[in-house]
Amino acid sequence: MKVPLLKFIYIAIATSLVFFLLISPTLAFSKDMMISPFFTRNLSPVVQIFGLPPAEGGFIVPQGQTNLRLALEIANNFTSNESSSESIILDGETSRLAFSLRYGLGQRWEAGVDLPVVSHNGGIFDGFIENWHDFFGLPQGGREGTPRGRLDYRYNQNGGGAELNFSDSGTGFGDVVFLLAYQLSGYESESQRSLAVRGGVKLPSGNADNLRGSGGTDLHLRLAATDAESLKIYDITLFASAGLMWLSRGDVLSDKQRQWVGFGSVGLGWSPLPWLAFKIQADGHTAFFNNSQFEQLDSASAQLGVGGTVQLSDKDTLDLCVSEDIVVDTAPDVNFHVALTHKF
Repeated sequence: MKVPLLKFIYIAIATSLVFFLLISPTLAFSKDMMISPFFTRNLSPVVQIFGLPPAEGGFIVPQGQTNLRLALEIANNFTSNESSSESIILDGETSRLAFSLRYGLGQRWEAGVDLPVVSHNGGIFDGFIENWHDFFGLPQGGREGTPRGRLDYRYNQNGGGAELNFSDSGTGFGDVVFLLAYQLSGYESESQRSLAVRGGVKLPSGNADNLRGSGGTDLHLRLAATDAESLKIYDITLFASAGLMWLSRGDVLSDKQRQWVGFGSVGLGWSPLPWLAFKIQADGHTAFFNNSQFEQLDSASAQLGVGGTVQLSDKDTLDLCVSEDIVVDTAPDVNFHVALTHKF
């Protein structure tokens, strides 16, 4: 049982607003903040190993400019299921620190690389989430019956040995991703609408045994659009993307892995002040696995993120976001996202 959706949205907005108001006296105001999607993704332990790309907008980096983003996500996972032929438990915290670089090659081209550092551990947020549920009178969904700070990612089928059995904390580099984007429209200097095609290849540089990668190579291609014109009178920017991934055979639950996965994102940002934007964003994808009764593996997923962006200076922006699974058990219970972007 999850936090009711409207209550989750209200709480996330209120928390973000308080934070932004506290730091606003230190800000260097700027008039032209470009609103972009949250650079976030599904950090379920059995999904984050693949090359599912975080959402990005339709505008590419201008020629000769470099954008460096440091994005930290901490996801608290707790879900379990059992039948006569299968059992699964995903209990722990997965963190991902992404070093993301984008460079404007020309008027219409952008190149990039993402290098993640992935950590799995028992975590620190179990107690906070349980107390949160108690405070608002929400059910724990079985959390109260398990030890806090436990790391246990496990899947069994047909009564045999564990097909996935992971309980060792650790941190290391994940799979590196190389990216290329082409601006189809909106490259004009005064344009408020944009459309870009974005693609990438994820290489198996992470250790699949430690769930820092899949052990395979993944390719993706997508269209990404940003529209700051249609609702400009309300200071609202719309953004969306949709794409397709091809997965080579990996080393994690490889007999169940699908070869093709669709994914997408949609959201909007409202900028009541030149240096501040509140954003809401939904991200989703089709299932990465098949031949399972469980939603944790063989189900489409969707998660909702609420938060905002603060422009700290003409070259620096800060994103804060809290998201949760709106298709239950297909993504982490809660995902905390912080990203700092610098332009140079």
